[in-house]
Amino acid sequence: MNLVENYKIIQVFEPKTTNAAITSDYITLKNAVTAAVIVNLAQTAGHATQISLYQSQDVEGTGAKPLVNDVPILANEDVSASDTLVRQSDGVSFTVANTAKNKQIIFYIDPAKLDMNNGFCCLNIRIGASSQATNFACGEFILENKYTQTEQLSAVVD
Repeated sequence: MNLVENYKIIQVFEPKTTNAAITSDYITLKNAVTAAVIVNLAQTAGHATQISLYQSQDVEGTGAKPLVNDVPILANEDVSASDTLVRQSDGVSFTVANTAKNKQIIFYIDPAKLDMNNGFCCLNIRIGASSQATNFACGEFILENKYTQTEQLSAVVD
């Protein structure tokens, strides 16, 4: 299958409430050409939820700090009405509209956007608390592999 040979798909956090803040697993981008970070939100109560990208030096989160180099962001603020993703201003975080809708946000990351000179090669997602027990989020990374392979290297270990 071309998809699994060329891309690694990783669920970094399962669907869970945004009543409290969410911090995903860190994923190494050492073997990635590019990465797409996908966050899906199901908001039954309107909330301007913030989604942020953080970088670290390893998958344990050593030296974690916000990503500082802007990356492309696309958003669909109502996936029930359309499948169209709208280009947003480049950034390192995105705050969704304060509406009760199902939403999808995608960040496109070139690993060179991380602080590679200081050993930062891993990335995670942080979702701000909505204080709404009925609002949910889930997150995935899709990594474009440097090398085509049927048995892929793990992205959750260094």
